[in-house]
Amino acid sequence: MRRVLVPELLSMEAVTAGYDGGAVVREVTLSVRAGEVVGLIGPNGSGKTTLVRVASRALRPMAGSVRVAGTDPYAIPGRKAARLVAVVPQELAPTFSFTALEVVLMGRSPYLSPWGGGEPHDYRKAREAMEAAAVHHLADRPLEELSGGEKQGVVLAQALAQDAPVLLLDEPTTHLDLRHVVGIMETVMGLARDEGKAVLAVFHDLNLASGFCHRLVALDRGRVVAEGAPEEVVTRELLRDLYAVDAEVTPHFATGRPTVLLGPPLSPAPRGTFPLAHVVGGAGRGAPAMRGLAALGYAVTAGVLHAQDTDAVVAERLNLKAVVVPPFSEVDEEARREVIALMRRAEVVVVCDAPYGPANVGNLVAATLVAEEGGRVCLLEQVPVEERDFTGGEATGLWRALRERAAVARSYEELLAVAAPPS
Repeated sequence: MRRVLVPELLSMEAVTAGYDGGAVVREVTLSVRAGEVVGLIGPNGSGKTTLVRVASRALRPMAGSVRVAGTDPYAIPGRKAARLVAVVPQELAPTFSFTALEVVLMGRSPYLSPWGGGEPHDYRKAREAMEAAAVHHLADRPLEELSGGEKQGVVLAQALAQDAPVLLLDEPTTHLDLRHVVGIMETVMGLARDEGKAVLAVFHDLNLASGFCHRLVALDRGRVVAEGAPEEVVTRELLRDLYAVDAEVTPHFATGRPTVLLGPPLSPAPRGTFPLAHVVGGAGRGAPAMRGLAALGYAVTAGVLHAQDTDAVVAERLNLKAVVVPPFSEVDEEARREVIALMRRAEVVVVCDAPYGPANVGNLVAATLVAEEGGRVCLLEQVPVEERDFTGGEATGLWRALRERAAVARSYEELLAVAAPPS
């Protein structure tokens, strides 16, 4: 079977560029193929917008080469270059009182003679662009009367009207609400998928970049420091190195793409000098309880958890004592004894509504034993146990037995209130 090679519509090779003789980006090499959406990420001042300006023929590089659809844009007239690459800036510069249709028609200027107006073909292209950007209903509205999201849609339509194979976007969703963010990005992905456009976009929102881009290029101090699929680039290590933040990075439940979870920094109370709380979690259900109990002044322990589970990662991040077993393995006798000992020493045992299967149902056995001995137990029950029982009924029976002896909370807020240390 012959392999079909997808052409590179935008390529930069060893590009160095900047302002007033000072380099902002140094020896950057990147490419975008037809049908591909590539995101540029990195902290402020890392050179993202500078690269967009270089690619759009707005800033000649000091060194290196640029090719758009195989052509050096700096070697041809500006009007011809504008037929190869279109730009959607962060914000539209102030204009006279043009209607939305008139603004979109300006995207056809590379195809018009200096003395001629628009032809029927140009109006048709403008209308098609407005329909693609879902702003056709705004055609007769003055631009100054539009909302920020509506204006950005008009700017995108103007770029589409240029009918260029390469589309550059510089933070296209800044200041937009979620509906307009999703609308803009779905339009952009459709252009790449259905029309084969090559898209290079600057993002500050890493979740947006991860969710909508085929590849990401991370810049730091003007150099490429990571490149690849979102799951290869968006990592805890990269966030720490580029942004100096410690954040959770977990796969999205539906797409598998990495999702960045930010929260306030939290240091748990030192063990041995504060009341103890033990958390039974799994699949991320215990993480909010661990953080919240630590904030209440508890020294927190956790388990039994499976290595690489979200709650195991959070426990490690918070430097908690936790009983951890290998992924997918059952709670063995050693782990069971260790976790029962932690539960018995705890002021309160918090059991979260995690999914329970053969590998972790031993946690419910241990918690039930401690509850029968008179230990204080709190249950988080947002999801009915029947929906998360993968043991054929054993977990449901244990949960119901626990419920008879425990305080039951329907939210994390209620759970923390119920589990608070005695005053």
